[in-house]
Amino acid sequence: MKKIKKNFNGHFNVAKPTEHVNILLGSDLELFIDPYNIANNLENRIAKKVYLRSKSFLENLNRTYIVPNDRLNGLAFLSHLQEANEYGFGYSKTNKGKGIGPTKAEVIFDSLSNNLFVREGISITNEAHNVLLLVKGIGADNMSDTLANVCRDIFADFTYEQCMLHGIATSKVQIEYYDSNRSCWMFKDANLPSFGGKKIILVPKFLIGGERAYTSAFNWFISSNYLSKEILAGTLKANNSKGFINRLKNGTRRAIIKNINKHFKKPKGELVDFVKKYNGSLLEFQTHIKNNFPNITDEQLLLMLS
Repeated sequence: MKKIKKNFNGHFNVAKPTEHVNILLGSDLELFIDPYNIANNLENRIAKKVYLRSKSFLENLNRTYIVPNDRLNGLAFLSHLQEANEYGFGYSKTNKGKGIGPTKAEVIFDSLSNNLFVREGISITNEAHNVLLLVKGIGADNMSDTLANVCRDIFADFTYEQCMLHGIATSKVQIEYYDSNRSCWMFKDANLPSFGGKKIILVPKFLIGGERAYTSAFNWFISSNYLSKEILAGTLKANNSKGFINRLKNGTRRAIIKNINKHFKKPKGELVDFVKKYNGSLLEFQTHIKNNFPNITDEQLLLMLS
């Protein structure tokens, strides 16, 4: 049997099931705060807070800096997205990742600037899950880091609640977060647990996910729900379309989704073309994710700790 690595619940003697992710201490789990899990759970008070906060942040970033192409001040605004090692998520095996950092700040600014919807000020790009899906250059890791920084106070409050529930000692530390009322970055005191002199912030299990292939999933969704119907109706023509339809013995015509997807699929940076053509597809896809992409189970998390 594999040895269980040192983890939060084990170190702090938490025996009963928890709402929070049982993170490793001293290294990262390859998990991320997933904006689709946020948007699909708005009945939960924490998810709603995170959703509204991140939307306010992106709206300010896009409207104030991206659309007018104020790169200098935009990079200064994004420079507050620093290391988020206290969460224990990411690719780093030693928990020494650099979060967003100056280089990633440039990547985020330039990625948003190169997106058609963002440049035109279209409101859907004020929502984190749509940014993750549609903006080339912004992946699960830097979106998760962004949410971790912007909503640090929200997750710190959740952490304190968990510590009080499970009898875990905390100490007062200072944290930085994005204040949506003032539209700026602020500092505040928080009570957090620590390990090895480093503060720890916990996240609800239902908000985390792995590195889901959303680009591939959206392409398949469009092929299944839109393109295939147009091909069967004869309203969409394409070269080499012979392999798009299969006729059964009873005469029924069925679309071959695999071939349609292979022919029409688009890279992440061009998915905006599908969104423009198929009104409502983004919201339908969000529901599709909720119904077909289950959250990580406790059993899967336990395997990641071994």
